[in-house]
Amino acid sequence: MTARPQTPRRPQPWILVVAAAWAIAVPYLARLDVDPTVEVVDHVVPGVILLAAAGAVLGAGWRPGSAPWLAAAAVALLAGLWITATHVPLLPEILDGTAPALTGLLHLSAGPPVAATGLWMVLAR
Repeated sequence: MTARPQTPRRPQPWILVVAAAWAIAVPYLARLDVDPTVEVVDHVVPGVILLAAAGAVLGAGWRPGSAPWLAAAAVALLAGLWITATHVPLLPEILDGTAPALTGLLHLSAGPPVAATGLWMVLAR
């Protein structure tokens, strides 16, 4: 009996929908003492952009490696990096106790999964 070769796992664009929903919901589930406009710029705008990219990939049935897929993946990667980068200043505030730890960690949790999924999609063949 011969073993069947494993097919590489392909990223699933619906993961972006879940990540986008989480990115949008976080500031409303875990409130920080921050101007609401900042929360919109840091969470809602990238989340809506992610939803649009995921919707385009899912709706059009783009295949991994195609130019539209790569464009959507790059958008996802950049959105994830944006969400992550805008929350780096929150780390020292969590560590010194000026920001609530759980709330701060929830805010920090939105960006890395988006960036990782975007990178996975960029590298998919």
